[in-house]
Amino acid sequence: MQYEIPVFSAVIWMLPLAGKKGRDWQFNRTANPYNTAAWHADACCHPPKKGHVLLSLILAYCLLEEQKVMQSDINFDIAPGQRDFTADISSPILREPLYLSPEEDNMYVLQDDLECGGFDFTDPQKQESWKDAVVANKGWDWFADNKDKDKYGFIADGVGGGQHIALSLTGEQYGKVELTYVVSYENFGIALAWLDDSRENSHQIFCNTTAKIGAKGMPQRFDGFWDKQVSVPKTELLAKGLKKGEEKTFHICLTPRDDKRAGPENKFKLLSVRVF
Repeated sequence: MQYEIPVFSAVIWMLPLAGKKGRDWQFNRTANPYNTAAWHADACCHPPKKGHVLLSLILAYCLLEEQKVMQSDINFDIAPGQRDFTADISSPILREPLYLSPEEDNMYVLQDDLECGGFDFTDPQKQESWKDAVVANKGWDWFADNKDKDKYGFIADGVGGGQHIALSLTGEQYGKVELTYVVSYENFGIALAWLDDSRENSHQIFCNTTAKIGAKGMPQRFDGFWDKQVSVPKTELLAKGLKKGEEKTFHICLTPRDDKRAGPENKFKLLSVRVF
């Protein structure tokens, strides 16, 4: 999603919210989640959690408004040679919108105070919140690997694989465990992740073996490669959840480089582990 394009600008909605109670409120980073100073979570342009929630709601609103226009009798001013495919009465290209289920709506939209635990490795100011949860670490380093030194994460790097890290984790209300990691078009490999009751790496054999889809007994696979020429975050749920209050050890390890992969390197960048 783009934050600054002519037809969908975050400023149109966020500026009134930021300053609706005066200048002091507009720049209050503590009490006002929509404050001007908090629009960007990094040196680039990415908003924090509240900003993403707001943008998602705006996008949903715009889609519904577009649907209303498509179903109306409004005449559009179209230049000669142009055609609005979304307004084609016989077969509009824009599909019917997909709606959240009642459970998803309650979880992601209505419950702004959703109990959420876990660890955010992207924020350098939150290191104290997770460093004591690391119960084992062999080969994973926490640092910013980009030129501007502002995109932090836990990174394992090595063509031979085997790097392993374990963290203590406690379940929350919905029993979900969510991983966010970087996918890129070259130099990124495959990691395996699982939950158990031990600090030791019980799947060392798989961690030292090139990950094959469907291998019997292999932990869940998380692939850091995709074929588009851009590096972006990807979020997936761990297949095995964690009940509220249940304590387990979360493990993740890097597997050896597959010779069919693009690029000579083999790394994996973990951005966060969330439980909710």
